[in-house]
Amino acid sequence: MSIPILDGKKIFVLEDDVNNLAIISSMLRRYGATIFFDTWGVETARTIKAFMPIDIILLDLMLPNNVTGYDVIKAIQAIPELANIPIVAVTASDPDREMKKAKDSGFRGYISKPIRTKTFIRSIAHILEGGEVWGDAPDNV
Repeated sequence: MSIPILDGKKIFVLEDDVNNLAIISSMLRRYGATIFFDTWGVETARTIKAFMPIDIILLDLMLPNNVTGYDVIKAIQAIPELANIPIVAVTASDPDREMKKAKDSGFRGYISKPIRTKTFIRSIAHILEGGEVWGDAPDNV
């Protein structure tokens, strides 16, 4: 049984760690979302296009083979039909070092790992409503 906060939302997750991917996907499904995913960054923009419409993209910053979330967001933003989808960094990277860079690169939020379910879901819901999340989750969900 799902909790309907994210009912009907289509969420694309790019996460190279299969354990993290399983945790994130399980959380989002529990709250009603439909999940699409990839574990590799090079062709992600093309993969996302195949699953359109997508409501939000969750993107790990640290990917294998010298690919970063910053490389992926540039590729996504270069495709007109994907350019307006909110993209959120979900990462274990140091927020003091990465948060400003993520914001300047066009991310709509920054969520640190390890993920806490209530904070995570509140943050995603807030961004889907047009907000941004940089650090602490909003209190509106």
